[in-house]
Amino acid sequence: MNAINATAAGEHAAFRSWVDHPTTQTLVHAHVVLRGWCYHLDGMPIRAIRARVGDRTFPGLHGDPRPDVFAAVGGVPTSERSGYELALTLSGGANLCVLEVQLANGAWHEFKRFTLHAEPPPAGDRWRWFNFWARAWLGRPSAWDRLTPDERDFVVAWVRHQGWLNLQLLPQYAPRPVTPEVFPTSGARPEHLPRLSVVTPSYQQARFLETTMLSVLDQPGIRLEYVVQDGGSTDGSAEIIRRHAARLAHGESVRDAGQADAVCRGFAHTTGGPEDVMMYLNSDDALMPGAARYVLEYFARHPDVDAVYGHRVLIDENNQEVGRWFSPRQACDDLRLHDLVPQETLFWRRRMWDRVGGINPSFQFALDWDLLLRFAAAGAKIVRLPRFLGMFRLHSLQKSQARLEENGIPEMNVLRRRTLGREPTDDEMHRSMRRAQVDSALLLALSRRGLRL
Repeated sequence: MNAINATAAGEHAAFRSWVDHPTTQTLVHAHVVLRGWCYHLDGMPIRAIRARVGDRTFPGLHGDPRPDVFAAVGGVPTSERSGYELALTLSGGANLCVLEVQLANGAWHEFKRFTLHAEPPPAGDRWRWFNFWARAWLGRPSAWDRLTPDERDFVVAWVRHQGWLNLQLLPQYAPRPVTPEVFPTSGARPEHLPRLSVVTPSYQQARFLETTMLSVLDQPGIRLEYVVQDGGSTDGSAEIIRRHAARLAHGESVRDAGQADAVCRGFAHTTGGPEDVMMYLNSDDALMPGAARYVLEYFARHPDVDAVYGHRVLIDENNQEVGRWFSPRQACDDLRLHDLVPQETLFWRRRMWDRVGGINPSFQFALDWDLLLRFAAAGAKIVRLPRFLGMFRLHSLQKSQARLEENGIPEMNVLRRRTLGREPTDDEMHRSMRRAQVDSALLLALSRRGLRL
């Protein structure tokens, strides 16, 4: 049994609660993330949670999904989102922690109290943390070299509590109209820019297909060839393709072997020289207005660049914005371990596509990551652009978690082993993901201060 729950006092009769982490009262570090669950037995909603430690108060987050608790207690409605998280900084020695929740009437109620014992911080610890934050804000991966796994988790929890954590495919706020990106433009004539070839693979996505197509066809000031490669849908997709056929380089609806096969078939209908640009856009996503022109101007100014990508906006089924994904700075994003590049923002030169042989049709989930890794192995210069180039749609018809576990995770593991020549360690994976999450969060915070990095 968790020692904290065994010794906790002050349990309010109106609440049921539990501390999942930490599992011991004696801690090595002063920074700790407290996680657990709490709900009101009479179904009263919990508005907020906090911890009082001595004369300090630490606000936390309440409302995380806890389907395990919901199932264990027989489906009590308020238990379904009863999870909480608190990021505490303790003093050396004994720390009395009092956990409180606020109900709808504004009153705070204590539901648990216990003591945590923390080791006194070693000499120079404040300088260590100052050095970490200074380097982290600057995007230096070495910032993470002296943090333990628990301290990394604390940093991620802290930025989450600031409202900065965004590197996740989940709604971050209530739906609202998409705020368009403002792109600088040079005024160059379209014929002086590379040509753009776009392929949209599609299957049974009639609900979103036309929005995707128009986001490409209505891109201003570019030379475009656009192919829509549908896999024989029976939901009206073929009619949408026919309706816009005059503006397409090619469009058809025939059976294929899946997404990768559709992308390869589509690009077989495109033309262009080595310096021209390619990308594929899934039939439920969209390009940001003006993104293509901005990207092509960048390629024209930087002939040595082989591929670019940027940030993404998250949209819902009604084309409303529900979040923003800030792609981490490249120094903080280890492409060998994780694919955090938004696929709908990725553009590349045809010369690089031809050099690596295009998409590998054996991949069904990790095909874009495989392509990027082969670009990198071939010496491609890949640049991250600090602009919102595309929109990724969150909806109920996306690839299921079951298919992800069946195909996606094995494919990703194959790519890691191929790239590293070995299995990555748990610590490598943990450090890499935490570093990327925090860098993305800091970029959001900087953007709110008018800085675009």
